[in-house]
Order: sequence, then C-alpha cells, then structure tokens
Amino acid sequence: MNNDSEKSTDTIREYFKQWPQFYRLVGYVFGPVLLYGLGPRQFLKKYFPNEGEKNIISVGSGPLRLRPDVKNYDITPYAEVDVVADITALPIADNSIDGFVCDNVLEHVDEPIKAVSELYRVLKPGAVGYVSTPFLYPFHASPYDYQRWTALGLQRLFREFTSVEVRTRSGIFSTINVWLCYVLPTFFSFGSDRLYWFWVNISLFLFFPIKLLDVLVMYVPFSTHTASVFYCVVKK
Repeated sequence: MNNDSEKSTDTIREYFKQWPQFYRLVGYVFGPVLLYGLGPRQFLKKYFPNEGEKNIISVGSGPLRLRPDVKNYDITPYAEVDVVADITALPIADNSIDGFVCDNVLEHVDEPIKAVSELYRVLKPGAVGYVSTPFLYPFHASPYDYQRWTALGLQRLFREFTSVEVRTRSGIFSTINVWLCYVLPTFFSFGSDRLYWFWVNISLFLFFPIKLLDVLVMYVPFSTHTASVFYCVVKK
C-alpha cells in the first residue's frame, strides 16, 4: 500500500466530531452497521451498574464520554479527553484498573499486541474489559487503519487473559451494507481522496436500511463467519 493510501483520512467525519452527541446520533441511525450486540454502555451497565464505585477507563475514547465516572484516554486531545496518552504506553500503575472499554480502536493501532499487553498490565486480577473491533469491514482511516481479526484471531490476540468471550456485534447484512457504501466511491472518485470520502458518506444515507435486516439473523449459528464487527469481554 502506498503512503497516500495509508494516510487517507475521512475529514468530513473528523470535522463533525466537534459535536460528539450529534455525531453519535447520526452514526447510530445512518451508520453502515446495526450494532445489536453488546455495546460499551450495555457492558458498563451489566458489569458496573453502580456509577462512581470503580476505576474505569475508556481507551481510545475519541470525543465521546460513555459515563461521568469513566475516565477518557486518547492520543488526540478532544474536549472530553481527560488524559492524552498512547494506548501502548498508558500512564497508569500496574493492576490498578477495575475495568476498561476499548471500542473500535485496535484496528487503528500499529502495535496491537503491545496495546493488548498494556491493557492487561493495568487491569486488576479478576477484573474485566470490553473490546470491539471490525472484521469484514472496509478500510477506514482515523487517521490510520492497519488490521482485522477473525474470532479465532481475537482469542489468540487476548491469550494473556484468563477468559475471552467473542461475539458478533454486527452481522451479515451490516457487512453487505458497509461494502455497498464503498462501491460507488470506488468507481466515481477518480483518484480524489476528498471526493472518495464524500461519496462514502453520501452512500451511508442511501444504503443504511439494508443493515436493519440483521434483526432476522442476529442469533443464527456461524454468525461470526460473516460478522462486520465483533465484541469481546475479557477477564484477567
């Protein structure tokens, strides 16, 4: 891959991240995938129902805050970021965190094994963390995009942990939808990075109803073979 492709960035979405709640709402409704599996907020509600009692962090948080008691760590100094830090070198003591969220971050990290080891290091023994990451999903730079994992690949990546539960967060129709959103730009961007991402974002509004068909297949066997996005719950 050439350097221009590696640095290709969706500046439209980066611009709208200035208004995180609006960005989240538009992404939820018109985004290319139906997020029916366990999400970060559902994870927090299930494992940490009482706010303020535990030390929880969101790593690679971006501009959104999941809950008032969750501390945000990100390499970019968005308004809601509490600590600017790299996921591979967190300024946190060993065995000091009760839980973490790492939502669609690892694919953007050039040293994911080091990042996972760092998450393991800061987590208390017996504590849990949440991770989501795309599988059958096109290139999406933020500003970089390096890798994908199968369900077995995620089990291998988190092998330091005592327990790793991998499930489908977005299924086959989300997979079909998101790839359709990249077909139009491929043929009508004419080599322009700006035009390419413009058409990607327009396509989201054209094809998004397709993802709703995931409600028909969300519990069928072998959904992990065609998943658009996975989630993991890991325990140290």
